[in-house]
Amino acid sequence: MKLRLISIIGLFFAFLSCDSKKDFEDDNRDYFIKYYGEDGDQRAVDMVVNTDGTIMILANTTVPGQSQRILMIKTDAEGNILWQKKFGSELDLLGREIVSENAQDLEPTADGNFLILSNMYRGVDVTTNEDQYDFKVIKINAAGDSIGGMEFGNNEQKWSTQFARSITALSNGGFIVTGNSTDESIAVDPELTPPDQEDIFSIAFNNDFKTVAWTTIELGTPVGATGEHFGSGIKVFEASSNVYYVFSYSDRQLKGETDFEANFEVNSFSGNGIPLGVSDNAGKETSWEILSFVCKVPALLGGGYYEFGTSVPTATVTSTVGQLYFCKRNENLSKQGEGTVSSISGQFTAVSVTPSVFSEGFLLLANEKTTAGTTIRLIKTNLNSEAQWSVNMGSFDQNSMGASVSELPDGRILILGTIDLETQTKIGLMKVNSRGEFLN
Repeated sequence: MKLRLISIIGLFFAFLSCDSKKDFEDDNRDYFIKYYGEDGDQRAVDMVVNTDGTIMILANTTVPGQSQRILMIKTDAEGNILWQKKFGSELDLLGREIVSENAQDLEPTADGNFLILSNMYRGVDVTTNEDQYDFKVIKINAAGDSIGGMEFGNNEQKWSTQFARSITALSNGGFIVTGNSTDESIAVDPELTPPDQEDIFSIAFNNDFKTVAWTTIELGTPVGATGEHFGSGIKVFEASSNVYYVFSYSDRQLKGETDFEANFEVNSFSGNGIPLGVSDNAGKETSWEILSFVCKVPALLGGGYYEFGTSVPTATVTSTVGQLYFCKRNENLSKQGEGTVSSISGQFTAVSVTPSVFSEGFLLLANEKTTAGTTIRLIKTNLNSEAQWSVNMGSFDQNSMGASVSELPDGRILILGTIDLETQTKIGLMKVNSRGEFLN
């Protein structure tokens, strides 16, 4: 089935928090829902809205009889496809078979190009029974042509696996990748009981896609604290040409604490990867706070950084759903506020956040667990993270998963997600007004 655009009347509904149904028209320039894909299943990952209004969409595609590959789609401002291209082959650059390509992040660069980050699944390590991943970076231009790239294969055989979470383009033309590794030999912590399971890493590369400028493992541990059992780097920001901020989460035990409970963390590093210090963590003592996304806050909204994640009850740490949790920091990483997003109820997994300059607050994107599946929840908060309105998107007897959210200059909102349609899964792009409605 070749699927480019489908009318979703009768298949897909948008609801306000009071469950009032919103009517809409298809093929409207001001608001729409459009689906993209091909044979098989496609899952949305990330999007970038360009200054000219065009939209870059990153996804994964699985076609019957083939391994999973990277899918890039560029649309105009009305969601019409300008081009669509795949990346990743049956064999990698070293002639090894790729079992699965897992696109993870899309990042614009200062020269008008884009960086694609993907995790390549290599199979299971028979000695540890753990999944093995290497990560790949592909640089493309605005036409979708590959103009460079690299594969990070086991750090010159020092690591057995790594899973990257995000990529950050740097002002010098290089980039930083952060994530975690389940290779317990990277940083051994014999004092931990149970033993160390994941190690956080950040790796900086020069603009030649070859040279590793610096690598950090086990981000700086505060005095009196132990290492973590698990955690992951989520996003790196370039504060200046010589200072980087690495946002992550981990369950490291801080001084005076008796339990291992995951919290949001921020670590500072110099231009050569030397730790400069650890800022105050964010989280509650009675739950695990798992960081999902971090955005830069514009000066018009006070500047700084906004962390967004999920607060999971300690008794059910194997679950991925809970309350939505935030932490707002200033430019120097001092906390200006943190806590559960108020005036909203449900069981969620945090996905993404973007500042709302138009309505002076934040747009939160989350997946909400229902009795029959998962729906997308778009939440608008004020600057104090108090929910002002929210919208559910998706059919309650199917699975819909959010991927990215962006605010347009006129206040309209773009939501990228993955929608289950009968027997296949497709990419869904939705444009709504500044209140989440399919109305002018």
